[in-house]
Amino acid sequence: MNSSARPTVSAFPTVAWLQNRSADRAPVLRMESPRLPGRPTAAMRLLQTLRPMLQACVRIEERCWVVTPDGELPVDFTLHLNGRKVAFSCRPSWVDADSDQDALTLVYGGYDALYRCAMDDSLEAAVDSAYAIMQALPIWFSSFGRLSLGRRASDCVVQAMLAGNGKGWSVTGKGSRIEALRLHVASDWVLSFERALRGGTDLALSA
Repeated sequence: MNSSARPTVSAFPTVAWLQNRSADRAPVLRMESPRLPGRPTAAMRLLQTLRPMLQACVRIEERCWVVTPDGELPVDFTLHLNGRKVAFSCRPSWVDADSDQDALTLVYGGYDALYRCAMDDSLEAAVDSAYAIMQALPIWFSSFGRLSLGRRASDCVVQAMLAGNGKGWSVTGKGSRIEALRLHVASDWVLSFERALRGGTDLALSA
């Protein structure tokens, strides 16, 4: 064997060899892991039910915040019509919907009314809540919307709207409950507003 033709062996690859090997390999495509769609919140379900039923001139504002002495408080969505605006705050049906902070949101947000909604995950609950809102704000809804909600609402919520209990505006439907704090009705919010300003205590205001 000719000594001049002896192969050389190295444990360290040359730069040229590395470049040639890298050219042989195409980049590996990264597969995106499939993502399941998120479950819609109660506010999203209610808004999806309301949107096609409203008049075209009603403006919808989602995920609002109101600055109050207790900090910034959330509002799920707001409806605007002819200079008036109403707020909606949705909570799971197992969470107590009665909160003194809602009175702060009503006043400092300059709303005509704030609707507190507690609903389960069913479509019937969203429809019943939308029907109750339609009964409270009929001119905000189109003729089609009023007719459609009237046909789809459960007997439970229709009877609740007809009955009325004289203790403020509160309606219980099928898997839903909705209450209103109306700015022009002092008994809806004044006591809660004063409690919230005092930090939730029942002490009398100082003279």
